[in-house]
Amino acid sequence: MKKILRVVVVFCMFTSIFLAFCTAQKGTVEGAKKDIDKKLVHKVAGSWVANNYDYGNYELVYDGKTLTYNSMKLEIEYTEGNRVFTHQAHDKTAHYIFEAKEDEIIVYPSYKVEQSGDELVVGGDLAPIELKKTRTISKESIFGRWKSVESDFPAFIQVRATFDPNKIDLLIAQTEESEKNEIIPLTFETGESELIYLNKEKTIRYSFSYYEETKMLLNSATTEEGVEGTARPWILERVVE
Repeated sequence: MKKILRVVVVFCMFTSIFLAFCTAQKGTVEGAKKDIDKKLVHKVAGSWVANNYDYGNYELVYDGKTLTYNSMKLEIEYTEGNRVFTHQAHDKTAHYIFEAKEDEIIVYPSYKVEQSGDELVVGGDLAPIELKKTRTISKESIFGRWKSVESDFPAFIQVRATFDPNKIDLLIAQTEESEKNEIIPLTFETGESELIYLNKEKTIRYSFSYYEETKMLLNSATTEEGVEGTARPWILERVVE
């Protein structure tokens, strides 16, 4: 009987040691997984412009704890290599991976795949978004003649100065030889990495920003509340005289 009792005690001690070892190992792995390279997070923070998707402007702000992606607050899970792994603070099914490269970052959005009963599966990986560093654009740099680089979306555009430094004229034509130009007076609103102008009626907002090295992006969108509407942006290159 004593021999059996001794065996049981030894077995229990071995089991306790084994479980303690497993717990320690799990804690070590989880601790390693949660390591955050703050220098890497600071590298992805800043002002960026999309090189695809919507060609919009993006702000990434790091406050030492969380990463704000435009107005979306993200909790940082860990970093690995040149990637920052995050999830949306109020919806942990939404994940964002930021991959830092030499002069750009790639954003990989994804949502946890969920299915309820006979409903369709929701979630999965979305198309990656390429973000490039924005450059400060000056009012003087947008003056002159420009043309669309996309053959399926032609436009010849001229930006003219006026006597008022805060006002410009935007001329838009479908062909270079066209004598019928749409002339849109614009008034400066705000901007550094992009210049924002409003039309006379203040119903449409136009934004000018750099695209790649020598090109310019011209966006327009309605200002009316509750109304969604963003026109396809023009990717423009300067016309050589």
